[in-house]
Amino acid sequence: MANLNIAILGLDRTSASMGLALKRFTKKGGKHKFSIVGYDSTSDNLKVAKKMGAVDKTETRLDNAVKDADVVVMGVSYDETEYAYRDIRSHLRDGVVILDLSPLKQPSLNWSDVYLTSEHHLVGMTATFNSRYLFDTKESLENAEEDLFDESAILLTPATASAKEAVDLAFNFASIIGGKPRFLDPLEHDLLLAQTVQLPRLLGVTLFYDLMNKANWDDLKWLTNPDFGALTRPLFDVHPDALRDEFHGNREALARVLDNYIETLSEVRDALNSSDKDAIETVAVDASVVYENWINSRHKGDWDAVAYSADASKVNTGGMLQGLLGSTLAEKLSGKRDD
Repeated sequence: MANLNIAILGLDRTSASMGLALKRFTKKGGKHKFSIVGYDSTSDNLKVAKKMGAVDKTETRLDNAVKDADVVVMGVSYDETEYAYRDIRSHLRDGVVILDLSPLKQPSLNWSDVYLTSEHHLVGMTATFNSRYLFDTKESLENAEEDLFDESAILLTPATASAKEAVDLAFNFASIIGGKPRFLDPLEHDLLLAQTVQLPRLLGVTLFYDLMNKANWDDLKWLTNPDFGALTRPLFDVHPDALRDEFHGNREALARVLDNYIETLSEVRDALNSSDKDAIETVAVDASVVYENWINSRHKGDWDAVAYSADASKVNTGGMLQGLLGSTLAEKLSGKRDD
């Protein structure tokens, strides 16, 4: 059995679920054991993560959290990410693999060039959720689940300089936590994120900003139900500094996506103004048909034919690492070393 030290920096629903999934892997007969340390700037998060079993121990200092880590999961608030890279550099072991959960991948790759050395290997990671949680918008740490990533895509965006062993380790990590790993160019990733994550967040933030400045806000705020809550929830889950940095950091792609959306909105507005019922029906019907196809595919997870075993204990983590001589991490993850 190989023993790996994992440091999770920033504890939220996603990162804590990764800790739970790693523990599940071992419990189900997986041949690896994970020692997980969690760091967070909020003491309550440390207590919750430890109580639920997502981490084995907690640290209140970044340097102590990463000093023995083979793998670092970077999940701090986006507005803190650059500073975290700066602060951990001198405390990282040679050969460490950093799995970056930041919403934007290109900026993290740029920060890694500035703050990390050639002995530190960065791989961006974005996880989609198990379809059973598709409409669950509760992003608090307490909602972490060991099956959060089962049968769902996990996108990997490696740095150009990352060693092949590090990329293979990230691939196997994604498989162990239940996902279907696939690779994506960082710039393409950030464009897709602008379309599917940032635009909905921006719509919710700007809608709330618009309504709160209306003269009848005192009346509007009572007429609010789950539709409104779901759209505006990022204002509850994400620190405003992080929202600012996310929007600004991907501003060019987000602006292009917003332009296209405004054009579509304008067409719908014109149909409403001209009482064009047929045009409005076309939008509703066409969207409903494609939505049904999408939701069925999302639940089946049949986007492509990526080889995957639903039983985590049967994941073959050795094959992809064979032949990569000289890598301690590769040997440990493939079960050849116990230290």
